[in-house]
Amino acid sequence: MKIAVATENGGLDDLVSPVFGRCRTFTIVETQGGEIKTSQVVPNPAASAFSGAGVQAAQFIINQGVGAVIAGNFGPNVFAAFQQAGIQMFPGAGLKVRDAVQKYLKGELQPLSATGAPGLRGPGRGMGRGRGMGRGMGRGKGMGRWNPPYY
Repeated sequence: MKIAVATENGGLDDLVSPVFGRCRTFTIVETQGGEIKTSQVVPNPAASAFSGAGVQAAQFIINQGVGAVIAGNFGPNVFAAFQQAGIQMFPGAGLKVRDAVQKYLKGELQPLSATGAPGLRGPGRGMGRGRGMGRGMGRGKGMGRWNPPYY
């Protein structure tokens, strides 16, 4: 099985990148029988993309034929692309690539799910105090009084 790990410099001793779409390299690890057989470092063609880096990087990884991806964070579009392709995503920020892959092989990494798993960042459109109804804090100069327009 192939596992893609988002990295900055690449290799088994590099750290897992905190981001997926704009990481500089991917370390693609081939496993067999619960062991690491080979690893290959490939540059991320979308690292310096003007926009859509996450989706471009996801398509690149899908074309590599991997079955799992390890990174620090996955954006919502990347998540959807991998979910549609049947590729599982695992959080691994702060781990060395070798350790992250070994944890994956031992079943110690929990896959991300659509129910707000750690590592999945959304677009940030929450419902704050105004509940999305345009109710601000009223800190304007009007002091709460209605001022009719002058004609």
